[in-house]
Amino acid sequence: MKNRKSILLFSLKLLVSVGLLGYLVTRIDGEQFAHTLASANFSYIALALVIYLGTQIVSALRWTVLTRPLGISTPYKDLAVYYFIGMFFNLFAPSTVGGDVSRVYYLAREQSKDHRKRASGSTVHAAVSVLMDRAIGMVALIWLGAVGLLLFPQYGVPPAIRVLTLSLAAGFLIGGLLLPLVRRVLPEDVHPWVTKLRFILTSYRKGWHVIPQAITLSFMVHLVQAWMHVIMGLALHLSLPLSFCIIVYPLVGTFAALPISVNGFGLREGGYIFLLALIGINSEEGIAFGLLLFLIVAVDSLIGGVLFLVKKGSAPASTVSAEI
Repeated sequence: MKNRKSILLFSLKLLVSVGLLGYLVTRIDGEQFAHTLASANFSYIALALVIYLGTQIVSALRWTVLTRPLGISTPYKDLAVYYFIGMFFNLFAPSTVGGDVSRVYYLAREQSKDHRKRASGSTVHAAVSVLMDRAIGMVALIWLGAVGLLLFPQYGVPPAIRVLTLSLAAGFLIGGLLLPLVRRVLPEDVHPWVTKLRFILTSYRKGWHVIPQAITLSFMVHLVQAWMHVIMGLALHLSLPLSFCIIVYPLVGTFAALPISVNGFGLREGGYIFLLALIGINSEEGIAFGLLLFLIVAVDSLIGGVLFLVKKGSAPASTVSAEI
């Protein structure tokens, strides 16, 4: 029954992605789109590849920082390897949580080598670290988009999107400030999610200093990736102000993260077409922009595929997923 439900859910997401991409293709001129891609400056694309790779190295550092209050002492170099393997599965697995499962698996396996720790306990610790890494990265992305909307109101972003983004940012800020109080009102429940939440609050209350460190690293990563959008604009001979990219990148990233398509396909491209049109960029250039950004992520993610093959003697990550 569970497998049937998973297959059905994936099929619906695939239908959404294919439908959106098909719709977008019907709205562009194929010849002009091909010309846009053919005229791309590959020197800027190569630069963007290096920039994106650098941001993922810093992201692995953020994850390392967040593991320390949980008693995880795995070296950064190992965590970076697991992070890149996760990048690969995030992109090439049917679900964006595939990369998270692989990170939990490798880290839990590393932790369980310490005979003082039970395998199940190691898995909980690993899962919490990945959950916190994901959450802080997404929250910082939304905050960056909100800051961009407030600082640069001259761009014609629809009011509904402005209100939604600012409301999410404010909600996350208020929720973060109230978190210390949540532990006091948590029910005495044995539900796994309640247990994980209680464990998160206890661990990060003692090591609270890593939270601002992780948020700072997230802002650094997101700002550099916003600047990478400027570089990609130059690759397609487009003039994209950094101020606009600080708005576009978070909005598209948040939109593409909605769990209604396969890894954001269709949502991402549609988001770029819609938002880039606000500054006069046509649909052909918009979809080419989104496609090239995806290719950059895909090429850098292949590093994780190579690292995975090096570790191919490991058991499949699915054996851990049931424990998360």
